[in-house]
Amino acid sequence: MSKNTAGFVILGIISIAGLGLGGYTFYMTSLNSQIEENQGLILVGIWDELDYNTDFTPYITTYNWLLEYRENRINNSDYVSVSNNNTRITLLKPGWYRIHLSMEVWNIDANQTYLIILLKNGAQEFYLLYHKASAIPEPAYVSFDSSAFVYSNGTDYFEIRGYSFSDPFFPGGQIYNQLTIEFVL
Repeated sequence: MSKNTAGFVILGIISIAGLGLGGYTFYMTSLNSQIEENQGLILVGIWDELDYNTDFTPYITTYNWLLEYRENRINNSDYVSVSNNNTRITLLKPGWYRIHLSMEVWNIDANQTYLIILLKNGAQEFYLLYHKASAIPEPAYVSFDSSAFVYSNGTDYFEIRGYSFSDPFFPGGQIYNQLTIEFVL
């Protein structure tokens, strides 16, 4: 065998091995993508127009209220039921859910504390916002994005409470507010 032929054989073996490694890498990337898709999230609800509601005791003041879900874009009734004047969401399928709230709250004053709290069956589950305003005047609004992963047994209900210790505050302009709920596969 000549030197050129041996060189081509070695180059061929290296090329085939490289293609094999590349093919294997492509296969694994494809497989991982399929796994991630199958273990992803199912969008089960989107609400855009959010407002405060003071119809239900003890949430009857402008500093202690429930979030009301008005403009519903998506509501998969296999997973979500909305009741109680659009302030209560029951997650119908047992499992984990991701609740995400993008919101702007207005009428923020100096030296005040403002909370947005996720309630599960009426009890505090998670703080979506904890904002302590400084003594120095700052903007009269706060924008935030917050998510929580929660488990539902299929009958658990969730509400979102706005609370300050005595200072009225409100959900801001509707273009800044959105609530989404996703079911985790």
